[in-house]
Amino acid sequence: KPKLFFIQACQGNNIQCPVYVDTDGPTPDSSPVQERVSLLESIPEEADFLLGMATVDGCVSFRHVEEGAWYIQALCSKLQLLVPRGEDILSILTQVNEDVARRVSPSGTKKQMPQPAYTLRRKFIFPIPMAPPPSQQHR
Repeated sequence: KPKLFFIQACQGNNIQCPVYVDTDGPTPDSSPVQERVSLLESIPEEADFLLGMATVDGCVSFRHVEEGAWYIQALCSKLQLLVPRGEDILSILTQVNEDVARRVSPSGTKKQMPQPAYTLRRKFIFPIPMAPPPSQQHR
């Protein structure tokens, strides 16, 4: 299952080891021979991760004193808007990049560029929520 992290972190150069895939159940339209083969299928240990970094390596990130971090503001806004529409996470993060890249410090001299890093093997789409977010349930 994909693991999503929205953080600032350094990136390393570790050697990847295989991790064997454990299926949740039989694959549709697969024969018993195909099922036996898929049980031996492996993926890299670091597969299916997404790291949403607030900024590119070596640079600072900014926050508004009252409204919070530029990156988190944009991320929350885009998730709230685009998850119900069925957008995949990489499309959402591309829009977060655009939003943050357009922001500028009050002095007009400082910018920020987020950077997602991922090893996702498939599109990741959040399930569409059936109920409104908790912040809107008691209005």
